[in-house]
Amino acid sequence: LGDTFVLTNPRLPDHPIVLVSDGFVDVTGYPKAQIIGRNCRFLQGPGTPPASVQRIRDGLNSGKGSTELLLNYRTRHCVVTLHSSSDLRDHRP
Repeated sequence: LGDTFVLTNPRLPDHPIVLVSDGFVDVTGYPKAQIIGRNCRFLQGPGTPPASVQRIRDGLNSGKGSTELLLNYRTRHCVVTLHSSSDLRDHRP
């Protein structure tokens, strides 16, 4: 899983994905062109636990990050993912 990741830009509205690994493309089934510029919520579906999503959001907003097990969706199937976020912000003005 170390090669399956995305990076978002929290300085832009809605935290768009700005970098995606080939491993993420393989796991989700979406080509990079359909991932870049979107918010990660496009992977959520009816089985994605809202409480887990809220804890991720809270962790990102607090700068502390979080780790959650999520049911996300790919092009044809659902997939269980381990979501781990870290505060990699550049604290320059």
